[in-house]
Amino acid sequence: MAEVHYIRQKEALGLGHAVSMAQAHVGDEPFAVMLGDDLIHPSEPLLGQMLRAHDTFGRSVIAAMEVSRQDISMYGSIQAEPFEEHLVRILSIIEKPSREEAPSNLAVIGRYVFTPEIFDALRRTVPGSGGEIQVTDAINLLAQEQAVYAYRFEGRRFDVGNPLDYLKATVELGAERDDLGPEFRTWLAEYVQRAKLV
Repeated sequence: MAEVHYIRQKEALGLGHAVSMAQAHVGDEPFAVMLGDDLIHPSEPLLGQMLRAHDTFGRSVIAAMEVSRQDISMYGSIQAEPFEEHLVRILSIIEKPSREEAPSNLAVIGRYVFTPEIFDALRRTVPGSGGEIQVTDAINLLAQEQAVYAYRFEGRRFDVGNPLDYLKATVELGAERDDLGPEFRTWLAEYVQRAKLV
């Protein structure tokens, strides 16, 4: 069984600050970060694929996927070079750039496999707007010093911080459940028929 440690981030000082608080528990081991508002469909083995890439190359691996150009300003935008199937090497990352400043529409999403060198990069990361320490800025520092890879994800993902994606996740994942799905799908079909009549 896993040992679970709970750490409270007392101030909202950014994801980078939150990650840095785990160092006492992680030590010198590689570790994964999974953001709770970024749901990956259970059928998609994204984290397992990232862990295999880390095991093969011994470096940090960041999940990424293509988003529309108009949405890139909500993400970290990756400048990369091809490496191998599904993997690119990160040259730089810009946190939430404007559409004009974004080097690509390849966006960082909420899964990371880090080597412990990320902690040193986080210590050297200068706080940005609002005093927040961005993990994206630390990844950018690390990528200038050693290989950091992005795994290009093409599967089903829900950003449940977005109200529409939250509803989509609830409906799609609920409809697929063995225990609730049949009854829920029946109700949903009836609801759609009623909505058409209104």
